[in-house]
Amino acid sequence: MQDSERFKDWQFRYQNIYGVRRSEKNKGRFLSALLADISEIRNDVQVIEYDRSKKNVARNVYVGDIEKADRIICTYYDTPIQNIGAYALFNRKEQEKRTTRFIVFSSLLLILLGVLGTLFFINKGYASAGVLSVSFLMMVLIYGVYFYVLGKATKGFSNRKTLIRNTSSILTLLSLLKDVKGTKTAFAFIDEGSLGSNGLEALRAQIRPHAQIFLLDSVGADAPLVFMGKGIPKEMLAKLNIEHERTTGEMNYLFAANVQNKEGKNNFYLDKTLLSNKTINMDNIQKVVTLFKSL
Repeated sequence: MQDSERFKDWQFRYQNIYGVRRSEKNKGRFLSALLADISEIRNDVQVIEYDRSKKNVARNVYVGDIEKADRIICTYYDTPIQNIGAYALFNRKEQEKRTTRFIVFSSLLLILLGVLGTLFFINKGYASAGVLSVSFLMMVLIYGVYFYVLGKATKGFSNRKTLIRNTSSILTLLSLLKDVKGTKTAFAFIDEGSLGSNGLEALRAQIRPHAQIFLLDSVGADAPLVFMGKGIPKEMLAKLNIEHERTTGEMNYLFAANVQNKEGKNNFYLDKTLLSNKTINMDNIQKVVTLFKSL
């Protein structure tokens, strides 16, 4: 299969079939497909389970020799919960607040609808109808669906528009597997990264002390590419028109986002319109591939 055809196949499946990766079931389906695709390119893949104390076991997928590599390029594969407002990169507290607000708002709205529905049924006399009557059975069915949806709301509705965040980074990583080889570079698809760092910490525990980690996030967004870190020469970034953001941390981040300067600090974000895009910024993805091929 030609590279462009392979990429289109990946995009169709990971966007439409495996687009939601939140529950144990849909994560498992995604990982089965991912491992099958990786096996067509590489034979040095492994799945690592961690944090088995929880109900659902978390899993990272590693390609290459993680323990000996000097450079690990990674991205998270789990998908986020619906939230209010834009995606605030590197501001976990704010992102948690926006997610909580959406859960509270949607739950309260459903409770209000439930109260109004109950008053409607009482007014129509459905509750006093015979247990075998059509109206009573219909009421029971509606209540069953209602409480199912309410249960989903209290846990947070899954975000189904995940092409940009973070399927685009998964597709980029798959492209890199083919083009970037050698023992110095390894790759990781990490779990629990959409609103946490458990998967990243599990990765850190297995790599060399001075190995560099490059985390990709939403690289296919229709926004400027930004590198935050120290692991890539400025001249190389400038050549590819990738913006550079200074940081004092050890991590290296490569992402696409807009920026807002507030109180002398750059805040990176992606609004709902950009996150809902159904097409990928292929120029950004090509820049990322070219960048890591050059290192």
